[in-house]
Amino acid sequence: MKNHLPGSFITVGNIPCATTSYHKEPLSLLFGMCEGAMNWNNRVFMYGDRLVRVNLNWIRDYVLTLKGFRYTERDITSFPDLLLEKQHEKGFFYEIIAPVTDMHSGCPKVLPDGRTVQISSPECCYHEPGLDFGLCRLELEADIEYLMVEGAYMIWQATGDDAWILRNLPRLEKGLRYIMTDPLRWDAEHGLAKRPRTLDTWDFTDNPRSSHEREIFPDDPMGIFHGDNTGLYNSKLLMAKLYRIFGDDASASRHEEEAAALRGRIMKYLWNGRFFRHFLPLTPVDYGVDEEFQMSLSNSYALNRNILNFEERQSVINAYRDMRKKYGGEFDDFRNLEPPYPEFKGMKAGAYVNGANAPFVAGELALGAFETGEEAYGADILKRMGRKFSSDGKISFLYNWEGSDIGGGPRCWCGAEIMHAECAGLAGVVDNGKLFRDVTLSPRFVAADEKHAYVRLEYGASGAAVEYEYCCNPETRTLGFNLVSEHDRAKLRMLVPAGTVPEEVKINGSGVEFHDEVVGKSHYAVLENVPSGAEVEIGCR
Repeated sequence: MKNHLPGSFITVGNIPCATTSYHKEPLSLLFGMCEGAMNWNNRVFMYGDRLVRVNLNWIRDYVLTLKGFRYTERDITSFPDLLLEKQHEKGFFYEIIAPVTDMHSGCPKVLPDGRTVQISSPECCYHEPGLDFGLCRLELEADIEYLMVEGAYMIWQATGDDAWILRNLPRLEKGLRYIMTDPLRWDAEHGLAKRPRTLDTWDFTDNPRSSHEREIFPDDPMGIFHGDNTGLYNSKLLMAKLYRIFGDDASASRHEEEAAALRGRIMKYLWNGRFFRHFLPLTPVDYGVDEEFQMSLSNSYALNRNILNFEERQSVINAYRDMRKKYGGEFDDFRNLEPPYPEFKGMKAGAYVNGANAPFVAGELALGAFETGEEAYGADILKRMGRKFSSDGKISFLYNWEGSDIGGGPRCWCGAEIMHAECAGLAGVVDNGKLFRDVTLSPRFVAADEKHAYVRLEYGASGAAVEYEYCCNPETRTLGFNLVSEHDRAKLRMLVPAGTVPEEVKINGSGVEFHDEVVGKSHYAVLENVPSGAEVEIGCR
């Protein structure tokens, strides 16, 4: 290209009509639509004398949205910093910032019937006198500590701030230790994290009181939910990686050993041979469904948590595909619970997180497919979701089985998950460390029948960026790649067209060594390090 643009974008050449391409070919619009969804929930709170940017004001949604808005937002630390600094002495983190007039602030609320309630236990609610906002941890949640690790790792990648992550490693360590030792959180018999019986990672039980009270009560039926534990496993791998980067091999090895043991228990108790069972009950309750063979939304997240081997990932992906075959709807492979409960807290089957279709499931499923030799399926998911977003004029949180918007949550989370699948899956950009100094680039545009693409992803907090151009000539069976950005190391894994294998690779016209990496039925031409400015040409047969 003769010119360069700032910021982050992914553009493709297949645009049949400038203003109506979204009807069938939405990839040229997808990044922008996802960014718009993230901006919808982006705002700033005034917490005393400090400004706090929230997107969303729940740290769970914030961390999940960070997968996308790290490429568009300059401030990504003000909200996590507040929660890290206010960590409870026990080790847990608060998860929500809300105005004191909102029950999610943790401040007492008077109900219409005159009762005064508090949404969580007193120790899980924090309010500084004179402030208009409070902090709260919904006590029944068991995923906040691992999410804080994921968020801190992404922040370190985007900012490159070693001092920041080193300052917070002890806090993250304390949080994980809390989850794995506190009797309220840890089931010693199984060696796994536990919680009251919620719907997957959600924040309420079947009890009517859960509308306003979400502490853990003595009569709450308890269980072991797979997502809490696969997330915990992945967070320990991230902690090990960080410790090793900073030279603490002993702590790194400890986390790796604990992660390996944890994986053994997860697979023993929660894997049913096809996917992770929804709940392992510690308190038996008949909800009208065999929960051992009930597939919940966090199976899509497990695809990308480094816990499943290749065959296990294929099995989970096939289970999602089977849902669409069974029900036949355009988005039925994105159901968030299958089979749903006949009723849960008044919600009938198909309502909210009791079986509705979820774009965030679509995003994680697409990314898992891209990484598991199912690249065409991953591209198909992005196109289906893109067509839906553009025809509706918005990204919705949930859809009913007929495809209508039923709301229920933030657009930012859904936009970020689809953007993440586009960036890490379709464009194949993976930062192996910080500031894109060591990257793996796996362009998979051939799976979307795109002949030309240009990718630029910039960390808004630091300006560090990846930039490349891709082209494909089906007639000559050649692929082209031009690396524009500079890196200490840039590994190229180029997906070649289905039914072909890479035969020859040239850099700036000269033949170079490469190897053919096989992923399922897919082939990748791999170069271990491509220099900046290199013109790569790959011939296939």
